[in-house]
Amino acid sequence: MNKKIISLISIFVAALLLCGCDPLEALTNFLDDVKPDNPALTSEVAEHRKTLTGCGYEALKTEAERDAYATVDYLAQRGSSTIFMLDNDGTPSKMGDIIDLYKGDHPEVFWLDDSGGYEYTRHDTYTEIRLLYSFEGEELTEAKRLLQERVDALLEKAPKEKSKYEKELWLNDMLVQICEYDEDAAEEDKVISNEQNAYGALVDGKAVCEGYTRAFQLLCSELEIPCVSVNGTVENANSDGEGNHIWNAVQLDDDWYYVDVTWNDFQPNSDEYCLTEIEKHLYFNITTDKLLEDHKISPLYGSGEEADYYNAFIPECTAKKENFFRKSLITISSAEDSGKLQKALTAAAADDAETFAFCIDEDADYEDVVDDIINGYAYSWIRKANEKNDGDHQLSTNSKFFTYEEINAAAFVLEYK
Repeated sequence: MNKKIISLISIFVAALLLCGCDPLEALTNFLDDVKPDNPALTSEVAEHRKTLTGCGYEALKTEAERDAYATVDYLAQRGSSTIFMLDNDGTPSKMGDIIDLYKGDHPEVFWLDDSGGYEYTRHDTYTEIRLLYSFEGEELTEAKRLLQERVDALLEKAPKEKSKYEKELWLNDMLVQICEYDEDAAEEDKVISNEQNAYGALVDGKAVCEGYTRAFQLLCSELEIPCVSVNGTVENANSDGEGNHIWNAVQLDDDWYYVDVTWNDFQPNSDEYCLTEIEKHLYFNITTDKLLEDHKISPLYGSGEEADYYNAFIPECTAKKENFFRKSLITISSAEDSGKLQKALTAAAADDAETFAFCIDEDADYEDVVDDIINGYAYSWIRKANEKNDGDHQLSTNSKFFTYEEINAAAFVLEYK
């Protein structure tokens, strides 16, 4: 067999000499055009592709793109760094987008390198691709174990016989509590460790927006809450212009809602600042219109628009019934209309709550209601709560009152006698 190959190449070189071509350059180009067998795109990968679902996979436009996605999943699930080949039909140039769409479907795959995910070598007719990993071998096996243990331990505490809304709310509050926003990584504007994946948020306890988003999506999936990631931009706090950002959308019943857990993890400038329920839920189950007040949504993949990141699916969120402020807080139309509020405040004091929040009806005059509360009703509510509660549950009139007119809400930071 080898003799036949040598013979063919010898004939090829002889022909080149006769036509006056540079034999070495021509031979290199000839061999470069001979695409080797692709060890990854096997019948196993073809069968594996039949099992694939997800918004990212469905958003791909060509069979070649879906083959590339299937190969990424086949190799990534095994932590394999096998080189695979793609025809130079435009697919290799979209590899970064394909991997990003893949991550959007698979937040549990935290070991794909967050700096880019792959390296490539381009030839005349094909491109070699090798996936890059932040964990490999035994280290990857151990990291998977640690993440699964962490997920299992957290979900053991999740509310069992509750609605999807209550489970989702628990996830938001839990993630805000256990994860710290990684300011250093955000300022560096580059990957430092695991801050951009679920492992960083849940095991390391430090993340930037992508880490929060992947962790929230992973946990929602475990609790059977439909959840996707959404790419976009926001005004960059560290510099002029806009910065890339990512958040989630969840489906409750037939309606979609936006959730930005990163921005719900409010970071006060002072240790003495007491967070109320308002700050921790400003971006919990909001509409598209509300989101677009300070977020911009990136275009759909294949739209032809220019963007750093694309979306596989952009839900239109118009429902308000599962919004935190409507669902979880008492709403009053006037200071006199406070029967339910009085009972809720009394119950909060009985539980030694640190804060108590409520909403003021959008049709009411917000300033008039607040004036009435400050000028007497607050003291009346505290007095009546103290009449109902005994012992250490007595509220002090030094409790502080905060207003949030832009969202028609208000809150007490409760102090006790």
